[in-house]
Amino acid sequence: MPDLAIIIPTFNESKNIRPLVSRLDAVLEGVDWSVLFVDDDSPDGTAEVVSELGKDHWRVSCLKRVGRRGLSSACIEGMRQAKAPVYAIMDADLQHDETRLPLMLAEIRSGADLCVATRYAGGGSVGEWGMGRRVISRSATWITNVLIGARMSDPMSGFFMVTDAVMQQVFPKLDGMGFKILLDIVVHARKNIEIREVPFHFRPRLAGESKMGFQVIVALLVFLVKKAPRRVMGL
Repeated sequence: MPDLAIIIPTFNESKNIRPLVSRLDAVLEGVDWSVLFVDDDSPDGTAEVVSELGKDHWRVSCLKRVGRRGLSSACIEGMRQAKAPVYAIMDADLQHDETRLPLMLAEIRSGADLCVATRYAGGGSVGEWGMGRRVISRSATWITNVLIGARMSDPMSGFFMVTDAVMQQVFPKLDGMGFKILLDIVVHARKNIEIREVPFHFRPRLAGESKMGFQVIVALLVFLVKKAPRRVMGL
């Protein structure tokens, strides 16, 4: 069992796999880690690229899902299979800065239950986003904090680290729907978990296409309405 299991959901990310693993090798020297790519049967052969790489790199493995899709459910299945004391969730598109991983692990080892890589505090940034996407992201962050009291500067982040102790507590409660697994974890974890943040700069995508779209925004709104405290919703 490694000290850290990195769970990376993928769909059509074949060109990003090898560069990402090379970067993980460089920044995690001295850490006992593994990476599990959870691929939703990508037509571009992502799973095959991971499996081929895994023949020569014992830290790399693939869970290929057929007939199932979704970022949140992929993360949940990945963590259940990886079975490590600490899990990191990140994207395969290289927009998440892998150099933050050692800092996040240090926060976990010093007592944090959850460490979130944030674009909105401590010098983090959204990089080359246009004004429209900046407004949408900021609005979603504000609405999320109002409705569910997320206690984070970047509750929309898909880049975070969490202990297995927290996950064992929330696994039965997670619905696995949509893209925002972090919010689902925070909503269902006990209120006194210690959440810390590490800033990062959101980088341009190396290859492939962004998954962000109208359906993602709609899924977020459905999630917030479903999870918001009853007193806030007036029910």
